[in-house]
Amino acid sequence: MVYIGVDGGGTKTALAAYENGELIASSRVGACNYNFIGVDAAIKNLVDGIASLGIPLDRIGAVGIGDPSIDDVVPDGADSPTAQFLKQAEAAIGVPVFIRSDAYMTLFALSGGEKPAVLMLSGTGSMGIAEDAAGKTTIVGGWGRLTSDEGSGYFIALEGIKAALQAADGIAPATSLTDAVVDHFGVNSPRELIGIFYGEKAPDIAAFSRVVAQCAIGGDKVANEILLRAAAFLAAYTLRLIEISGARLVGVYGSVLCNDKLVRKEFERLVLEKYPDIRLCEPSISPENAAAIYAQKQLLKSIS
Repeated sequence: MVYIGVDGGGTKTALAAYENGELIASSRVGACNYNFIGVDAAIKNLVDGIASLGIPLDRIGAVGIGDPSIDDVVPDGADSPTAQFLKQAEAAIGVPVFIRSDAYMTLFALSGGEKPAVLMLSGTGSMGIAEDAAGKTTIVGGWGRLTSDEGSGYFIALEGIKAALQAADGIAPATSLTDAVVDHFGVNSPRELIGIFYGEKAPDIAAFSRVVAQCAIGGDKVANEILLRAAAFLAAYTLRLIEISGARLVGVYGSVLCNDKLVRKEFERLVLEKYPDIRLCEPSISPENAAAIYAQKQLLKSIS
C-alpha cells in the first residue's frame, strides 16, 4: 500500500507518497490551514494535492496530515473545524485520515519516537513543542499572526515594516527598510502602502522577512536588531520547553531557523549558553515522511 504524508502550512501544503518506505511522488499546493481559509477551501487544496500525486485511490492505505490549524493540548469537539475537516477529508478521499498538529509531525520527524524531545519551528509562523519522558505534550507560542507569532517570518516582516514606516514619519532611526518596503510591495511612497495592506487582496506580509534579512546582511542596524529580537524570542520558548521536559534532544525547523544564518547563530548561542550539553539539530526526515509513517502506524494500530 501507499501512504501519503501531508505537511500543512500557513502559505503552502507539501504532500509526498511512500511505498515500502520509498518516496514515489511529491507535490505542493495551496494552504490547508482552515482557520485562515475555511474548511471547504482547505479540503479542495488537499484533494487537489492528492490527485496531483497520480496515485490510484485503491492503492492508498491512509493519509497522515500535519495540520497547522490544531493545537495538540486543546481537545477538539465534535462540531469543531478540525472534526469537520477530518470528516470531509475522509469522505472526499475515501481512505482513513489521521491528523496531528504540523508541529507534532515535525517533532516526530526529529525524534523518531525518542522521548523527551523539543522542537522549535519558525517559518511563516512560530511554535514550540515538547514531549516529555511520559509522553506528555507541551506547546509554547503558536498564538497566530494577530499577536505577531514572535520570532516567526511574520513577526520579522511586521517589525521591519513598522520600523520602516516609523522612520518615514521621523520618529525612529533611519533605516534602509523604508526604501526596501516601498520596492518590495511595488509602490512609489510609504503612504501608498496603506492601499496594499488594506486592499481587497491581502498581501504576503511574511515574505518581507527575507528583505529584512538582506538589509541586516547589508549592515542595517535596525534590521539586524529585529533579527536578534526574533532569535531571543525563539530561544526563550526553547529554553522553557527544555526546562519543562528535561529534553537534551532539541530540533529546529522552518525557513527562519534553518535559512537565516544570523537568527540561527544567535538562537544557538542563547540556548547553548544555558544548556551546553544538549544535542541541537534539524529533523533527519521531512514532515511529510513523518506524517506518512505516523499514518501507517495508526492504521496498523486501528486494525490490530
